[in-house]
Amino acid sequence: CAPFHHIPTAKRMLEEFPKWKDQDHNQAFRLVGLCGTSSLMAHDSEAPAKSVVGLCGTSSLLADDSEAPAKSYFLSGYSVGPLEGVLEKLLESCGVPLTQVKALAAKIIELAVKSGLDCGGIPGGKKCLSGRSGHLQQIFLRRELCDEYVYPSFAYGVPDNKRKPLSEYLAQDVAIEGQVRITLNPDVFLRATTARMFTFPADPTFNKNRRKFQEELKSLLEPVLGSEAVRRKAAKGIFGGDLPDWWSAEDQSDMAKMSRGRYASSALDK
Repeated sequence: CAPFHHIPTAKRMLEEFPKWKDQDHNQAFRLVGLCGTSSLMAHDSEAPAKSVVGLCGTSSLLADDSEAPAKSYFLSGYSVGPLEGVLEKLLESCGVPLTQVKALAAKIIELAVKSGLDCGGIPGGKKCLSGRSGHLQQIFLRRELCDEYVYPSFAYGVPDNKRKPLSEYLAQDVAIEGQVRITLNPDVFLRATTARMFTFPADPTFNKNRRKFQEELKSLLEPVLGSEAVRRKAAKGIFGGDLPDWWSAEDQSDMAKMSRGRYASSALDK
């Protein structure tokens, strides 16, 4: 059973949470969940925990608590534990033939190092010259989906019932604070009509090279993205075998792009 078949929503995660003695360090959470904080300017209320996959998000600017506040971890990065084999497993799950996985992973790491992306935790990689290995990820989710996929929490994912429902709490005219846990179901978070994600690298060299890096990475991933047949195979790996009804195999890269003008405007018709 694919992880998101077992835990597709925040409600389902909350049903499973009492079974996890290690709370959000549990492998079941790591496979589907993200840890979020409510403040960009918060102090550190919890020591960083190592996990297989993990991100820190923010839903407000001036709250007073955080698990991994951006002002403390944006430059240095947030520990996610050992990364050995993670890229290879990702490529394999996306349908890359086993005979090509190792070589393709090496080429991707080589490209990342050349572009200035910090790869210090990956065999064959190097740390970025600036030492600024952090990234800030900003996630936008449609308001009506907030409570279905996100729940308010204390440290380690313990539910914070006083801030439920989260959508109503976030709409209040108060200083927003507190952590959240996100069930990052690809059926929702891979759809541009329901979610958008933006990443900001701390390293200036990679920030300058990022667009070129992405284009060259797409070329390297031609075995996975180059035809509808292989895109379908990769998508089945991401979705756990069953493709959602809305998914289609044509190349949608141009459809997902946002014009430069949109970044400086609130208008939705550009």
